[in-house]
Amino acid sequence: LEIFKNESLIFESKIKDFASPVLITNYFNNYYLPQFEKKLKLKGYSRNSIKAYLNHNKSFIKYIQKDLFGIEMADVNDYVLHILEDLNNTHTYANQFISAFKTFNNLILQLDGINNKLLRPKKKKKLPKVLNKREVKDIIASVDNLKHQLIIILTYSAGLRVSEVVRLKISDIDSDRMLIYIRSAKGYKDRYTLLSESALAKVKLYLKAFNVHKYDKQWLFPGQNKDRHLSKRSAQKVFKRACKKAEINKKVGIHSLRHSFATHLLEQGVDLRYIQNLLGHKSSKTTEIYTHVSNKNLIEITNPFDQL
Repeated sequence: LEIFKNESLIFESKIKDFASPVLITNYFNNYYLPQFEKKLKLKGYSRNSIKAYLNHNKSFIKYIQKDLFGIEMADVNDYVLHILEDLNNTHTYANQFISAFKTFNNLILQLDGINNKLLRPKKKKKLPKVLNKREVKDIIASVDNLKHQLIIILTYSAGLRVSEVVRLKISDIDSDRMLIYIRSAKGYKDRYTLLSESALAKVKLYLKAFNVHKYDKQWLFPGQNKDRHLSKRSAQKVFKRACKKAEINKKVGIHSLRHSFATHLLEQGVDLRYIQNLLGHKSSKTTEIYTHVSNKNLIEITNPFDQL
């Protein structure tokens, strides 16, 4: 196996019994994972999903150290317990592994009777962390750099993911229709979202001040290399610094601006179906989580303590 690891081999299955666990591990990592990666690309999986699925299955192969074509459901369940109890990972992480393994099984291993019987850990129902309008205003006001301020403004006012805001192009800003075009978002779906009047004024000021339009690629937020857009990590750092300067004590990330946008729209009386479209959610159930953090109905309730 070691000598011919880069070749396509057909051999008696018993021969594999003579290989050490390390060689078996290397064989599956070097021969089957590249095939898996190729098929994921052909099926149109995102770069982040491909990376995550490969890493999950690589860790599983290293843990199991035996011929994957001979594993049983118990082997996979044992690894899930290892993830949760020994490595102290979250249920979300364990569920991501199960999705990664199921896809690997469908595309490569094709083992019968495993995928449908795998037990998924119950997800913890965590509510999104939301900033109130005053906090959003304070965060924006704390930023002196116009480029950095505009990143935060557009992320909030359009309900964008950080990957979407850094990939915006100047041509995506439709000032006539007051819309922003989001291309190839999560799930490779295009959509339109709102363009705020105040945000548009900042965009025009920014384009003039930074002379962004002169760059060939036309990124709204170019990185240090002008041919490439700003990185997600850079945008996250901008938000973190702004929160610290604004003395926001909540443990929030830049994605909280998107949560806040949706929650504030709901509190203003916007129909949940419109919010779903603006956010680009495939299922209405994903959008319904904001009903649990909105104070729309709660503010109408009189606290009994105030009537004592």
